[in-house]
Amino acid sequence: MAEVKSISLNAKAWKRLKRNKSAIFGMVVIAFSAVLALLVYVVSPDNSPSGNEQILQLETHPPGFSIYILKRNKEGFEPNSTWDGLVNGFKKGYEPIPIADYKLGADSITYTEYRGKVFKGEVKTLAYTDILSSSHLGNSAEENKKLVEQNQIIKRTYWLGTDKFGRDVLSRLIIGVRVSLSVGLISVAISLLIGVVLGAVAGYFKGWVDEVIMWVINVFWSIPTLLLAMGLYISAGSLIEDKLVMIFIAVGLTMWVDTARIVRGQFLSVRELEYVTAAQSLGYNNARIIFRHIMPNIMGPVIVVACANFASAILVESGLSYIGLGIQPPAPSWGSMLNEYKDFINTNKAYLALFPGVAIMLLVLAFNLVGNGLRDALDVKGQLE
Repeated sequence: MAEVKSISLNAKAWKRLKRNKSAIFGMVVIAFSAVLALLVYVVSPDNSPSGNEQILQLETHPPGFSIYILKRNKEGFEPNSTWDGLVNGFKKGYEPIPIADYKLGADSITYTEYRGKVFKGEVKTLAYTDILSSSHLGNSAEENKKLVEQNQIIKRTYWLGTDKFGRDVLSRLIIGVRVSLSVGLISVAISLLIGVVLGAVAGYFKGWVDEVIMWVINVFWSIPTLLLAMGLYISAGSLIEDKLVMIFIAVGLTMWVDTARIVRGQFLSVRELEYVTAAQSLGYNNARIIFRHIMPNIMGPVIVVACANFASAILVESGLSYIGLGIQPPAPSWGSMLNEYKDFINTNKAYLALFPGVAIMLLVLAFNLVGNGLRDALDVKGQLE
């Protein structure tokens, strides 16, 4: 007789999830965003801190615009470490000068400084010794010429254009991924920590404990999420200087209610099952029954609500940044970018507001698709496999 292989419930759920093309699309978007967030200052065209290299002559230039940049080295510059650069961005040891054309001489460069499409550039001359810092000078004029041509003149393409300060829009969008995902991740962790504990206690003990916790839940439930986040942000802002940490806490404290209600409902139904009664009869303490016996069996709905909360956290952070209470300049946030360029909507530069809007939509959609896919995959009712 042939042996019949047993497939675990998790394997069956993963098999159903893989058949959901929408959920797989969402997972791909999330994975791609996570890689960007980790390598943000490696893949960004402008890897300066916060993507904040400003070249005012390049104000609001269209996507695909290319220009030569002459890098004039700064004396006495000390670069930051590689690790610090990967986390906070790499400090620039040069002054960027946009040029329309140039000619290299024996010991100097003659160039036309770019001043915008409608302004005539001024022809200037700089000696190689004025461009290269003393530590980068060669041993001869010819060597300096090669150093300038190879290292000090670059052709830069702004694939998504530039903003009103001449900054690269693509770089700031990529850096904004890290902000959105970090806010979502830590906020969801805070909401899970609070929501799971309170929901478990309310559902397991019931009685007056449940009534008190449900009263607290209903109070928080009655306040709009964005309004509550604004209140927490403003009231505690004087106590916490780091605005990013303040956003983590404010957003996390507004989303635990959904988690608590889900966990409470699951505990109310599961606590009456035989294996819980058996654990109680064996004398196990309440903490062990809650966290080692019941909790692993209700993680499916918790994971689904965590995905929904992740999407909500991104929207709340974008909303706070849009009204000026989120990430502070020059650090980029998709919400602050939307606010900064909302006035361009009725112009031919509407793409400045469109790009961050599409980024928010895609990431929120991805988490919602994954959440819906997990809900369907973990719901075994009516599923044959």
